[in-house]
Amino acid sequence: MTSAPSGGYVFIGGQNGTWFEGGQAPRLERIDLENYSVTPLTPVRSGGTVWGGGFNGSQLLVSGWGSDDASPGPYIWLYNGAIVVTEGSLEDYGQAASWSGGDIFSASYNGKEWLLSGLGSGVLTSYDPEAPTNHMALATFDGYNFTDLSNIVPEQQDAILYANAWNGETWLVGGGYKEEGVLFLFNGFNVMDLTPEIEKAVPTFASVQSIGWNGQYWLIGGVGFLAEYDGHTFVDLTQQLKNTVSNDIQSINAISWNSQSWLIGGGTPVAQLTPSHAWVAAYTSSGFVDLSSTLPSYISNATQTSSILTITSANGFWMIGGYSGNQGILFTYNDGFLTDYSRLVSGLTYVDWVSGLQVFAF
Repeated sequence: MTSAPSGGYVFIGGQNGTWFEGGQAPRLERIDLENYSVTPLTPVRSGGTVWGGGFNGSQLLVSGWGSDDASPGPYIWLYNGAIVVTEGSLEDYGQAASWSGGDIFSASYNGKEWLLSGLGSGVLTSYDPEAPTNHMALATFDGYNFTDLSNIVPEQQDAILYANAWNGETWLVGGGYKEEGVLFLFNGFNVMDLTPEIEKAVPTFASVQSIGWNGQYWLIGGVGFLAEYDGHTFVDLTQQLKNTVSNDIQSINAISWNSQSWLIGGGTPVAQLTPSHAWVAAYTSSGFVDLSSTLPSYISNATQTSSILTITSANGFWMIGGYSGNQGILFTYNDGFLTDYSRLVSGLTYVDWVSGLQVFAF
């Protein structure tokens, strides 16, 4: 069997406790890839969750929902490998009022600043005053300054911006909720709404849950659909995927590229409780390959709900996280071999996010 990845760290984020129920507690752990030791970290000291984050080459940004006081809401935790550079609620930033009570689901870096996307539950001045205050939220953060951009989100609604990714020139941002989806480009100044275009090309287009870039084109996945976008044309890959994967592809939650192929996975959508089963598949120019049979039997043959929520490439290995029943799951996958490290995340109900490999330089 191929050896496990070595050197550096990966970070595992998620929560203990069930989505939307009392008793949720955020969990963040650093796993040493040399000896698989686990170091617990504390992004917030009260209830909440870790939804996601990103690495910019020197700093790790972790985000989600949580609270150190009586006013829960989104938070930022910026770490350089030795110390926490910035931490705290978005309420510490005066411009963050529209994010109040919400969540940061995704963060990506463009070399200068982070783009944050998620849910805001505060008042948004440009939003219909008759509508609920929940809205799709967008912002930039440069490590010190926070700028709320939620007013520029096209087709605003009571929904979540689950995913965003940078391709070197622009961000692709997506979200929605269940059967409603939204997708747009943002170059730091202007927004281009792609929702009408993808709706024409992909009949099953719904809430976007995951986005990836491989240097040539985007891969966009969500509730009941998968699409490719080269900056000009959308290609619907949904039926090809359905024809390959034996499990119901209720949602594509995770997409990652390792310089040779895509690895995608899903099951029950992120932050939803509809029953489904985890699956995972590879995708190249030759088509899809169903890898779900490599999952441990306690997941692939179980009657309990399971889902893949996050995938990343770490030092040539795939790191895969999610949950089965009420237990977080974590695997490495390489050359047909899957190694189960779920025992390292026994304190998590869900593994929502796995970072890529970090080797911090001081």
